[in-house]
Amino acid sequence: MTDHSSHSRHPSQRRLSGPDWRWLLVLGALLIVGGVLAFLNPFAASLTVVALAGSVFVLGGVLQLWIAFQDRGGGAGRMLAGLLGLIVLVFGVALLANPMAGILSLTLMIAGFFLALGALRIWLGFYLRAHAGWGWLVAAGAVSVALGLLIVLAMPEAAGGLLGLFLGVDLLSSGVGVAALALRMR
Repeated sequence: MTDHSSHSRHPSQRRLSGPDWRWLLVLGALLIVGGVLAFLNPFAASLTVVALAGSVFVLGGVLQLWIAFQDRGGGAGRMLAGLLGLIVLVFGVALLANPMAGILSLTLMIAGFFLALGALRIWLGFYLRAHAGWGWLVAAGAVSVALGLLIVLAMPEAAGGLLGLFLGVDLLSSGVGVAALALRMR
């Protein structure tokens, strides 16, 4: 027996297939709670970020080494793949073995990311001067550069909680976005 009730409805009344809005709402609530917890204890959240990053690097390094050993061609490509795997694995182990140094190094990497991203946005904004709105891109780049400089200038004192605060912002904004989507789908 076939249910044709959805075919007889007007197209604007049909629900698109997708995740159940209630599960999305649960996910959004969990992300919001995680974000609030990260704000309440940014240092613990920073340690969590380092532990997750270290684990991902260890897994990635092991996988890269396995790929290198599976390479039947040999030669320089195999050696480079193996070297890459070893570097990634050692970095992951170093993060897990010394989480405080990991917090510092990841925070410096984020500062470098913000500085590079900001410089590129500013350059692109000036490159697009002939287009309306180019100033917004320059302004966004300036904000990124300012964030990068603030991180560098606040080192090493701010390193302990900065990753946790970034995690909190991301979890909270993601949770609000998912919850809003769920409520819209209701």
